[in-house]
Amino acid sequence: MSFFRQYMFALIAAALLPWWQCRGVSGLRIGDATGGSESSALRSALFELSRRPQEHQNEYSFRRMTPETAIAKLLNGEVDIIVIEKRDIPAKFSGIRIDFTAEALVLYSGMGNPLESLTIPQLKEIWQAERPAWKKYNGEFNDIHRLGLTMKGGGFTEARFLGGTLKREGIYRSGSIQRAWLFCSPAALLCAPATAERPGNIKIIRVNGVFPTRENIISGKYPLNLRYELLFRKEKSHRAEAFLQLLATPEYAAKIRESGLILNFTGEGKNEEKP
Repeated sequence: MSFFRQYMFALIAAALLPWWQCRGVSGLRIGDATGGSESSALRSALFELSRRPQEHQNEYSFRRMTPETAIAKLLNGEVDIIVIEKRDIPAKFSGIRIDFTAEALVLYSGMGNPLESLTIPQLKEIWQAERPAWKKYNGEFNDIHRLGLTMKGGGFTEARFLGGTLKREGIYRSGSIQRAWLFCSPAALLCAPATAERPGNIKIIRVNGVFPTRENIISGKYPLNLRYELLFRKEKSHRAEAFLQLLATPEYAAKIRESGLILNFTGEGKNEEKP
């Protein structure tokens, strides 16, 4: 296969297929167990690595899978790296763990809303109700105008943070955060990523009394968070090291942030030795 044909195959597969692969004898295989949250930047970095002249004959693949399957394939040597939510990592895992990113569901409202904090049960109650009103929560008589986002790829949803199946009827959804801000009045409650740049007339509603600072999200103190790690077996290959070096560049840090994620990545990890 010519270089041009290899390049075009990789380009088309990366853009159109749920996983893409350049067949060869060795390379780097990544399993995504996040449900798609991490896909964009990781696929882009893997594709760039595969285009290096010395790598044209090697295998590079990126595939989504369940957490259980990802762990099994990593331990069996069928993938080289997996990205996975921290709570899905088995306690007995004995490989290398590297903190990678985090994301959080944040509650926004107009600055005139007197409410300061909601509990998670209250938020679920609001999201499930037929016609929720503010009186129970802040003493106001207005209906609660529930706002959500329809993110590209469908990765950011309230259910991923709150669990279960949440009501979809009666919730206005916008395709962009900029448009959602226009509807975020004091009577509104908007669920959106922590990385959204809010206007001055928008306030953040705490959850369980905790404000969603970067430190609170990464530490897990802010409750509506998902934290992701990169897992390896007990040793990293030189290609895995090259992949980590790419992710640590400003270009890929920017891509990660653009996807609504908070970067918590130094490229270093430790072996988790378990008895």
